Amino acid sequence: MKKGIKRRVVWSYLLLIIFSVALFEAMILSSLRLYYMDGVKQTLRDQGTMFSSFYEQEIIDDKLKVDAEKMLNHYRFIIEAQVQLVSDKGMILANTHETTEHDVSKYEDVKAALNGMTGYLDTMLNDERILVVTQPLKRGNTIIGAIRFTTSLVQVNKVFTQNTLLLLSFGGIVILAAAIISFFLANTITKPVSVITMAAEQMASGKLSTRIPKEKDDEMGKLADTLNFMAKEIERHEQLKNEFIASISHELRTPLTSIKGWAITLHSMSEDQFYHEGLDIISNESDRLNDLLNELLDFSSLSSGKLPLVFKQINLSSLVKQVVQQLEPRGIRQGVKFTTLIGESIKLAVDQNRLKQVLMNLLDNALKFTPSGGEITIKLDKDEQNAILHIVDTGIGISDEELKLVKGKFYKGNSHASGSGLGLAIVDEIVQAHYGHFTMKSQEGVGTTIEIRLPFVHLEVKK
Repeated sequence: MKKGIKRRVVWSYLLLIIFSVALFEAMILSSLRLYYMDGVKQTLRDQGTMFSSFYEQEIIDDKLKVDAEKMLNHYRFIIEAQVQLVSDKGMILANTHETTEHDVSKYEDVKAALNGMTGYLDTMLNDERILVVTQPLKRGNTIIGAIRFTTSLVQVNKVFTQNTLLLLSFGGIVILAAAIISFFLANTITKPVSVITMAAEQMASGKLSTRIPKEKDDEMGKLADTLNFMAKEIERHEQLKNEFIASISHELRTPLTSIKGWAITLHSMSEDQFYHEGLDIISNESDRLNDLLNELLDFSSLSSGKLPLVFKQINLSSLVKQVVQQLEPRGIRQGVKFTTLIGESIKLAVDQNRLKQVLMNLLDNALKFTPSGGEITIKLDKDEQNAILHIVDTGIGISDEELKLVKGKFYKGNSHASGSGLGLAIVDEIVQAHYGHFTMKSQEGVGTTIEIRLPFVHLEVKK
């Protein structure tokens, strides 16, 4: 989940907030920049206008070229700037600062001013950013020169930088707050999804009694209600199915017993070989059907939890050896070698009959699918928490597709071996009833490895 919905939700909110903050800050900073620059320009223009008004008579009398130095020195400017009086030819007539430059006609701001408009120049001078504002000086409609202001933008840039840092700090705080809020908002979505997912997985694994708590009457609440209703209905149908299987199995046992009994009776009354063979088939098929009914009853009882397990302390090592010894003659007939690796005695509380059924089913399967010359290895070990049983065969193996299905009810795969397809399903149910874990690994043409883990703690509580 960490890499799923939560991450997408958090990053969706966060990217939206980051984009919005960046956009608004860019707009604000651009506006601030224009505001500060326009303020400086307006101040310099105002100074030029005031200068023209103050020396209006001198300008009318065309005394600019004669009295330029005197006019510039006697006027008090209220700004820190270099001021130059420029002739109509672009030559500097007077200057508040010493300079070696006398002709400024080449600059765009001067050209604009001598054409009757206020000229501006934003440039670098000696690694310092400067702003030049030049205003025309007019006598009537005739341009007789210009007044040129040059000021440093260091202070303006300093103030702008301070405001930029302030805005960036504020934006960072907003983004951080948005990240925290996004995380909590994502949790309000992902937490119910996680709860629903875990419950759905438990339902899928067969724990149909699981119910999802409903926190809010929203889409998640409706989904929880739907899954709970589905689990309830499946549980009800499962119960009906188990009751039907149990009922049918009990009903079929009576005619099967009669068929089996009459087959044995007729077998003893006839000497005809043909009848003997037919009656043997009837008797054997009756036994097979009876075994199938027993498996159906076992599975139905285990699935519904109605089959009581009798836990008692046993020596698991002895039980495994006993089952192996029971099946070894069959292994010898089939040319399959049994190898047992059983260390010290392992004692724990289990239902002995049911666990023996598990071992018989697993070893029977191993014998069915291990060809002559093969080997079945049974290893019993333990760790701090579990007794661990491994059954490894060198049989035909199971494909990856079938391996996902072999524990399913009535699944028999592509093999033609006889059976109900309930063996591994029953094994899984019995192991789960012992709070254990049953896993299978297999590779076609190599063999199958089965692992059963039975915990000590849970089983001792059930003694």
